[in-house]
Amino acid sequence: MLPVSVNPSAAILVVDDDEFVLEIVRYLLVHAGFTVLTAQNGEEALNLILDKGREIRLLLSDVVMPDSFDGFELAERVRKHRPDLPVLLMTGAALHDYPSAYLAAWEPMILRKPFSPDRLLTFVRENIEAANRLIYPAVP
Repeated sequence: MLPVSVNPSAAILVVDDDEFVLEIVRYLLVHAGFTVLTAQNGEEALNLILDKGREIRLLLSDVVMPDSFDGFELAERVRKHRPDLPVLLMTGAALHDYPSAYLAAWEPMILRKPFSPDRLLTFVRENIEAANRLIYPAVP
């Protein structure tokens, strides 16, 4: 059984350069009761956040996006405009290019791909409010 969303009116912005992943994640979140906006890169996501303001309650971004800044940099840029916006990340990549202490600080907010629908929804549900209380580490 799929977990019930914490707040059905919460809008989640999902960012991934892979259209298939983006559509699957959007589909799962919509069917769990969330309102979902999507973007295929960091620049598009940042513009949506600036445009939609407080409507967006959570950012769920892929880490590695080759045609744009990565998910960590997106988180840093978002923090300047919306320090209250929870940020969760997802990745299937090995993140060897980042310092281990930095990754350790982010680890609770990273969902590893591939993931099951239940794992995605549980991760979002458990973290949508908890992420508000976390202090995000600075991008190296």
